Amino acid sequence: MIKHIVMWNIKENENKEIVLKTLKEKLEGLKGEIDFIQVIEVGSNYNSSPQAHDVVLYSEFLTKADLNAYVIHPAHKKAGEYVRSVVKDRVVVDYEQ
Repeated sequence: MIKHIVMWNIKENENKEIVLKTLKEKLEGLKGEIDFIQVIEVGSNYNSSPQAHDVVLYSEFLTKADLNAYVIHPAHKKAGEYVRSVVKDRVVVDYEQ
């Protein structure tokens, strides 16, 4: 199983509540459009540490090929356009378990 985890911080000039709701809808909605997503969850952070990120995406894929296909899928690219417009930074980890 391939685990794909992404964390973002939302731009200061954005309404975090609206952005978090929209990110959750757009990203979790990909499961209905991209068959090889096994699990996809989006959560907002409640930790007030300066090192914490605002939002996290956790997803699972059966193979690396499935993850690679997800990355280039048109629905993912469309969601990514919105994500890039509202976040200021991104951290990603992919690992196999």
